[in-house]
Amino acid sequence: MTKEKRQRIKQGGLFIPWVFSFGAELEGLSNSEFLEDPTKLSNALRSIHNYFQADGVVCYGDVSLLAEALGSRPPSLNSTTVSEPLKKLPENFEEYLEILPQAPRIAVALEVTKRLNILLPETLLLSVIPGPVTLACQLTGQTVDEVCADSKLLGVASKAVLVLTKALGDAGIDLLIVHENALPSLSQTEIYKQLRRSYIPIWNTAKFYEISPLLMLQEWLPENAEILHKLVSGVVYPANQLPANQTSSKSLAVSIPTSLLEKAPEKIHEFLDSHGVSNMIAASNLFLLTTDSEIPQDIHKEHMIRGIKALRDVLKKVA
Repeated sequence: MTKEKRQRIKQGGLFIPWVFSFGAELEGLSNSEFLEDPTKLSNALRSIHNYFQADGVVCYGDVSLLAEALGSRPPSLNSTTVSEPLKKLPENFEEYLEILPQAPRIAVALEVTKRLNILLPETLLLSVIPGPVTLACQLTGQTVDEVCADSKLLGVASKAVLVLTKALGDAGIDLLIVHENALPSLSQTEIYKQLRRSYIPIWNTAKFYEISPLLMLQEWLPENAEILHKLVSGVVYPANQLPANQTSSKSLAVSIPTSLLEKAPEKIHEFLDSHGVSNMIAASNLFLLTTDSEIPQDIHKEHMIRGIKALRDVLKKVA
């Protein structure tokens, strides 16, 4: 990591929306062209960065990538099914993890990261990957509770996420969002301990590579809010679920609804003010501002561009 990048991360106040597959729309590419060609993908992501001038670029943001590489077939464009899970994990599953970085789509993700480090040497690179619980659910079709009750399955999924984290570290990413669709109640001691065993190696590995890791949840359980920061160091809080005692944290990562980007600038300002995000920025207590999900390809393009500009201006003005 360069000295400039290290200083920018330390400074905080980062704005990096989860813009990834929208690049195919901007560049007039099909999904397959976008996801399978590292040259076109790198160029599209560079164009996105040059256009929006955010503080970083999502160099890979497809949370189904890892499950697909491990054998869970993703849905076709005409399918309403979430995915086609494996009936059971193969006997040699853990052996396959050793060559996981060579899987075609994984190899593309790593190559894109390396190229963006050359094309955008001073730009922060963020990757979004599935967490162990979500990956195990994607692979087997089991529920969150079922996965968390199967320590062996969760352990194998954790190893897969760890392997990908190492590979991304070698490729040169700077920020990592570990995305979970949901977590069970952490008030259950055994569940908490099991999840901590899953996350700690991933977090330690990320920090070894000077990567800033963050846990993001699609479904937020308010009862877990006070425990999450003990589970891992670095949580992306929804703007409407900010912790009451913010002074205990040097800086917080915050997500805003993707739909907010389509609102008029005054509505965006109103949302940030009413949820205390503007105050966080003014107090230099914001580490990262991002969207709570990937920006969809069918979003209103002009409105999104206007929304991103409004958010960027708020960060500059208030800070």
